[in-house]
Amino acid sequence: MKSIILLSFLFLSLQAMAANKVTLFVNLNPAGSFQGVSQKLKGNLVKNGETITSNGNISVSIESFKTGIELRDEHMWKHMNSSKHAKATLTDLKAQNGKATATLEVNGVKKPVQISYKIANNEVIATFTVKASEFNLKKAEYLGVGVDDNIKVEATLPLK
Repeated sequence: MKSIILLSFLFLSLQAMAANKVTLFVNLNPAGSFQGVSQKLKGNLVKNGETITSNGNISVSIESFKTGIELRDEHMWKHMNSSKHAKATLTDLKAQNGKATATLEVNGVKKPVQISYKIANNEVIATFTVKASEFNLKKAEYLGVGVDDNIKVEATLPLK
């Protein structure tokens, strides 16, 4: 009996870890890359037939992103203007057949985004690319290494 309870707890823990995550894939110039990861993505997705919508806004705190290096985290938060615009928010999500549209707000700027997604284990895994400059984010550079303008985003949310 104890082993069944332990296995159930482990299974539920793994499920909780997989959902509600967003990853930023950042390429550096002249070379290199890093990822900014947040496990604090908030929002709900609802499937009605073949259509998926958000039940309210989907958002993430800018300062919840971690890159593995504390100083880089702080530079990223400052660069994304987190003191004035603490969250990135996705609104007006409409999805069907692996494609979606939504409005993304970062740094107080709203832009439409085109999203691709797949459903696996009752979770939606969505990917899209944004240009940092379109959100009025200045070119980021530190000690001669710059951040590429194109940022790939991957988000995972449970499907209800």
